[in-house]
This record gives sequence, structure tokens and C-alpha cells, in this order.
Amino acid sequence: MTKIIIYGNAGQGVKLVSIILANILQNQGYQIALSHRYSPLVRSGESNAYLIFSKDKIENPLVEDADFEYDLNKTDLQVKLLKKFDSPRMMNMVLLGVVLNDLKIKVISEDIKKFLPKKLVEENLSAIMNGYKS
Repeated sequence: MTKIIIYGNAGQGVKLVSIILANILQNQGYQIALSHRYSPLVRSGESNAYLIFSKDKIENPLVEDADFEYDLNKTDLQVKLLKKFDSPRMMNMVLLGVVLNDLKIKVISEDIKKFLPKKLVEENLSAIMNGYKS
């Protein structure tokens, strides 16, 4: 069983990244437990995602001690992500690539494309691959 927490602010795409990641993992045969916690504030409120995945049944869907934690608010992570793909609005997709690499999960573009607007698919996939190649 693997537990992940992604921290961020409203508007950083934490929810989208976690949904895409959960879908990729589910398509690879994992059981998934995904929850979100976010502030009602439109700007500067927090947005967190809690994801558990396992080949076995997940008995307790609460993430207390994470195996992996990513905080989009930490300057060092922001700098690292921006070095990989110089576009602040793509930081969440670069992070998705980093997470997939950390988990040793192969990027399958078809799993990702269905969540993205068609006109932004190529840019998003490029950002994901830049993060993955870290």
C-alpha cells in the first residue's frame, strides 16, 4: 500500500493531478482511495489531495503517514519544477511527471488526454514528460 499527499493552493491544479494519477493507477489494476481537502477561498486557499493505492483491498482510506509528499508551495520544489519546464501554469503537470517517475509508473498518454482540453494536450504531455525525465 502506497500513500501520497499533494499540497498546494487553490488554482494550482492539485485536484486535477490527483484525479489523473488515480485514473492511471486504476487502469494499471490498483485499488484507489482518493480524497481532497480544500478551502472555500477561490484564491490563496489550500488544496490538498490524499491518495492511497494498492493491489490489495484498501481497508482504511485515510492517509496519516505518507510514503510520498509533494508541496507545490515549497520554493525549492517550485524552482525544481520550473527548471524542468519554464511555465508556472504547467507546474502541476510537471509535478505529475515527477510523481509518476518516483512511483516507477509508465506514462500512458491515452490515460492523460481524456482529462485535458484538446488544445492543451501536447503542451501538458510535454510538461509531464519533462517532469518524468528528472
